[in-house]
Amino acid sequence: MVSVAEPEDRRRELIGIACVITSALALSLKGILAKYIFAEGVDVATLLAIRYSLTLPMLVGIALILKGSFSALRMPWRDFAIGMAGGLMGYYIAGLLDFTALELIDVSVERVLLFSFPVFVLLLDSLRRRRLPPRRQTIALLLAEAGILMVMGITDARVFFVNLEGGLYAIASAFAFSLYFMVNQALGPRLGSARMALAAVAGATLGIDGHFLVTMPLDSLATGWPAFAMILAMAVFCSVVPFLLVTEGIRRVGASRSALISTVGPVATLGLAALLLGERMSLEQLAGAGLVIVSILALEGKLPRWRRSSRT
Repeated sequence: MVSVAEPEDRRRELIGIACVITSALALSLKGILAKYIFAEGVDVATLLAIRYSLTLPMLVGIALILKGSFSALRMPWRDFAIGMAGGLMGYYIAGLLDFTALELIDVSVERVLLFSFPVFVLLLDSLRRRRLPPRRQTIALLLAEAGILMVMGITDARVFFVNLEGGLYAIASAFAFSLYFMVNQALGPRLGSARMALAAVAGATLGIDGHFLVTMPLDSLATGWPAFAMILAMAVFCSVVPFLLVTEGIRRVGASRSALISTVGPVATLGLAALLLGERMSLEQLAGAGLVIVSILALEGKLPRWRRSSRT
């Protein structure tokens, strides 16, 4: 007998997958917008301070609409503090590293390197479980690292050293974001997507605004209207929408699987970077990008199994 719960479980899973895919596609615009904003003379700290200062009140408003009242947004102080710590790590620190990398290297290269974070998620999960990854996962991890080196141009010393500094920033950002993923996996199911996103963005806003006040003059906030409009678009489409959707996706399908599904992001970014910014990756770098994505998919056993069609 088929369990009545199975269709509901499948629906829950499909909604979670759709949330993660939509989040990844929205985030694929981030690097493109960042390049245009940098061209307007805006620095990393100012961009992030304006972005998160716009994002937090929008998230509060959306959370109120979803929950109906401030009382429904209440959460234990301990959970709020842990969520803020996750936001500090996953969006403040990872964000600074991420946007610094975008100043130094192409969007297409940076995006692929940033999406090495599923490797760190699975390694951290193995540490948490206190057991080594299975052999298949270990091989896939090694292939993913080989792909990362190819994306950085390992066989061409000039290309490799051009990408080295920015690439290291991107990889460090991926590691910081993987820590947030683990916090989200532990806390998200208990708090729900709205409250988890709110706690994380509150932590990120506190961190980046404090960083801005210490390092930048206040008059740097006086950006031109084109730059401000692009930062606003980034806050909506690359912050608010993904924050809510990725948290909901993790709640429904788990951190490791969400990380794997979101590998659609780099593919979208490669196309947009070529179309809008004129970026071109070498054949070696494209092969490396493909190896990273395929290896990460293989970690979850999601590679398609092609079977020969039977003929009658």
